[in-house]
Amino acid sequence: MNKQNLLSTHNLFTLRLVLSLLGAYIDYSYLHKTHDIWLVIMFLFSGIAIAPGYYQYKYNPDNLKKFIRPLLHWTGGLCVAIIIYAYQRTGRLYHEEGDLVVLLVLALTVYLDGIQTGWQSIFTAIFLGLIAICVAYFDSYIWQLITLAAIAIAYSYYRQSDDTQVDTV
Repeated sequence: MNKQNLLSTHNLFTLRLVLSLLGAYIDYSYLHKTHDIWLVIMFLFSGIAIAPGYYQYKYNPDNLKKFIRPLLHWTGGLCVAIIIYAYQRTGRLYHEEGDLVVLLVLALTVYLDGIQTGWQSIFTAIFLGLIAICVAYFDSYIWQLITLAAIAIAYSYYRQSDDTQVDTV
């Protein structure tokens, strides 16, 4: 499998949803013991968003804009998340509140990125917002999120195969 197929929108969408579910599961299972999971996921999402532009720039140096725009966008989101964790470390925010705020910043950053990149990122942002609501208000939510993610991944796969068939005709 080459990097082009590995970095397809469907594969990146699937990876983002799986990471979101992993964060929700860790947040659900270890409620008062994990405080930095959403910061780690923010770094992973940044890498996922920047990688396609980097490889396009690497193979064609004329595509600098496709690399710089997501780099600056995600650097801004990371700076906000780091500032929130600095407030949390100094005691200005409780750990649970800080985690939810970083999760909402992650959702907003993914949403704004989705305006440029497509419906998969917008859905991921809505999914992250739904995770934030579930973490804050519900006791049991993992299986519902898994079901929603599975349906979205199946739809993305179906839509990807439809686009491939239309392109070949």
